[in-house]
Amino acid sequence: MQSAAIPLTLLTGFLGSGKTTLLNRLLPQPALGRCAVVINELGAIGLDHLFVSTSRDETIALLENGCLCCGVRDKLAATVTDLLQRRTRGEIPAFERILIETTGLARPGPVISLLLGDPALEGRLQLDGIVTTVDAKHGAAQLARHEESRQQVAVADRLLLTKAELVDAAALADLEAALEALNPGAPRIPVRNGEIDAQQLLDILTPRALRPWLRAEPAPRKLLMRGATASRVAHPDIDSFCLTYSQALPMQAFETALTVLLGYHGERILRVKGIGNFIGESRPVVFHGVQQLLHEPLRLEAWPDDDHTTRLVFIVQGLARSVIEETITHFLREAGVEAAASC
Repeated sequence: MQSAAIPLTLLTGFLGSGKTTLLNRLLPQPALGRCAVVINELGAIGLDHLFVSTSRDETIALLENGCLCCGVRDKLAATVTDLLQRRTRGEIPAFERILIETTGLARPGPVISLLLGDPALEGRLQLDGIVTTVDAKHGAAQLARHEESRQQVAVADRLLLTKAELVDAAALADLEAALEALNPGAPRIPVRNGEIDAQQLLDILTPRALRPWLRAEPAPRKLLMRGATASRVAHPDIDSFCLTYSQALPMQAFETALTVLLGYHGERILRVKGIGNFIGESRPVVFHGVQQLLHEPLRLEAWPDDDHTTRLVFIVQGLARSVIEETITHFLREAGVEAAASC
């Protein structure tokens, strides 16, 4: 019988946004004991003094708290597969979760699709969340200039505003407005001097952690684009919107619609999250997708509030809302249900 899938956290962020400093503070913490952390350059984190042992090929190091640090060799999927194989053979401690640091120019969507879609890793990993670091001082300019930075923010489940000690409250508020425009509902956590509790980066896509997000609504863009921040906040290539359905829906038709949308337009659907009220289901169902990949639905024990409507939030790049709405309507109609979306 196959063992349970291992939770996977992706740590991403643009060049110079403080991922290495953050990892330096995170890795020794007890919360990351029994965690395997895949790092771009093992020697760059500066924690050699905490290594209690290293593998013969010096690609894996064990920290005092039980955390495993692994440098990327060749391809990322091969590195993770090798870690899992060594774990099975008992060559390294039996870690219970994986955290992966991406390069500063990586687009998180393809990384997740590559890992969770790899045949050798099928069913062995489960996305626990995407955490993005944003430089509090230079982040607004990077968002304006670099598409990679915008995508990293748009797909995040949690945003860490690093180097917050270097800016004043007004500058931080301007940056938060820009982040709100790109990714409504993602919690934003100011980080000063790299100090943060590792537990804030774990167990993100769980029923308890999802509930605040499910109550969030996309912020009206016109409310965000005002004053001196307008030029920095407006990113016309990325948009977010929600669709709401008041009646119970056929789950299979709904899933098919999302699968088709991600299959044909996955490169432009950066993230989709939602909660559904489905015919024949006594509990609400949470679903989320990252570009081409739709993850296994999660059934909650109860609704997070009195609103039992089906609600989806899409974050898209260069894709009209009408394309998504018409596709969902088509598959619902094929199942004999006429349902119009509102928001």
